[in-house]
Amino acid sequence: MNPEKSGGLRKAALLLTGASVLLSMAACSTENTEARQTIEKSGQKITVLDNTSESVYTKLQLEGIDKVEGVRGTDFAGEDAIVVDKENRELPPQTVEGEERYPHNLYLHTLSTGNETPLQEGEKNYGAAQLSPDKKRLFYKELYEATGLGYIMNLSTGASVRISGSEFRGTEGQWADSEHVLFPDMEGAIMRADADGELETVLKIGASFVHEVVQTGSRILYVTGEDSQLSAYDTETKQSKVLKKNVMWAVPSPDGSRLAIVERTGPGVMVLKLCDSEGNEQAALASGQQIFGTSWSPDGSKLAYAITAASAAESQDGLFVTEVETGEQTPVLSDIEVADQLRWSPSGKKLLASASILNETGNRFITYVVRLS
Repeated sequence: MNPEKSGGLRKAALLLTGASVLLSMAACSTENTEARQTIEKSGQKITVLDNTSESVYTKLQLEGIDKVEGVRGTDFAGEDAIVVDKENRELPPQTVEGEERYPHNLYLHTLSTGNETPLQEGEKNYGAAQLSPDKKRLFYKELYEATGLGYIMNLSTGASVRISGSEFRGTEGQWADSEHVLFPDMEGAIMRADADGELETVLKIGASFVHEVVQTGSRILYVTGEDSQLSAYDTETKQSKVLKKNVMWAVPSPDGSRLAIVERTGPGVMVLKLCDSEGNEQAALASGQQIFGTSWSPDGSKLAYAITAASAAESQDGLFVTEVETGEQTPVLSDIEVADQLRWSPSGKKLLASASILNETGNRFITYVVRLS
């Protein structure tokens, strides 16, 4: 998932439909809001919105949204903790293109208290962090402009090992399982690294641009070529086959039986499609100029995604959750372009979204934790 390819990031506003909360970040109005409380935890402002009404669109209940300023949430470490990337203002800034910039480091942020524990600090920029499925290891990158070096941290010891001898694209890399990370190098090969940092070449494709690499069961999905060809490589039979073309990315369901595929159907038009494991379309779920952040709930019953509408006249613009079996759609956050893939908590009752807001001082990150039931 590469939502950062989606273009400029816009000002965010919060929308809960029906009897839900409407919070404008440009101008605060109490006329349409439910109970709202802004509190300060560990020097960070957190806005808590409580809502217990049912959405008019689905039976999904939106209990509220916590908004944490100044951090970029990247993954859940549990129901009450998230991994975040933020500026380390304890270190001296560096001057880049005439601007002072603080290094971005990684922390474990406790939602209930606002307390933060350092995970990886230093003068370099660290980010793009993902926890392993068993939550025991952290895959992250030492980031440069569009590329980075990959590392795996053992959370019980705090020790990290480097997994890549050379840089690869900063938006690539996924956990294949709790012991291995999968990523494409810059030479057209798919690489796998184990928890000790040992590398092996899984598949030499030869294409100049291999991206959106993800494993589901014994198959590895990847996209190549100018026609954005989605292929599947079977690690048991050692055979590859083409599933579909014009694919931006494909996200397998937790059990691997389905694929959520974002397909470009025309200039400025993307469609989110529900497909079987071979890429055969079962339903079209959403369309827009951009669709990004796509993420399955842990039980595979829901899909979360963000949409940029194709035109100003269209109302469908923001973050949504769809019930896969019924197709019923719930708007959750309005007028937002997420900065990373959306993440579900282990229980499937919370959804993590981070956004970058452009203001007079540059970009600032905001993290939203949506509470569902």
